[in-house]
Amino acid sequence: MAPQAARRKITLERSFNASLEEVWDLWTTKEGIESWWGPEGFSVQVRNLDLRPGGDLVYAMTATDPEQIEFMKKAGMPLTTESRAVYSDVIPRRHLAYTQGADFIPNVKP
Repeated sequence: MAPQAARRKITLERSFNASLEEVWDLWTTKEGIESWWGPEGFSVQVRNLDLRPGGDLVYAMTATDPEQIEFMKKAGMPLTTESRAVYSDVIPRRHLAYTQGADFIPNVKP
């Protein structure tokens, strides 16, 4: 068995001119996530949201812009991909941590 590759940790930090409640709702509600998650040219549909440690967020991201649709087709990727994040820590309006892998890239292991 080959040794497992070292896992890289990525931390994202950003400041917004918004109240804590507004930002929390954008990250923790179906409506909030669907309103902003994903790159331009894609839409997101939350399929499951269980906001607790061990709970998960399952969402589908679909290419909607003609340019993105063409790119996805040429890359041999489906227009819709489903992703899953598992929450590890949830402290309302203070801390939100989750783990998410990328498992939709052709010929690349998750």
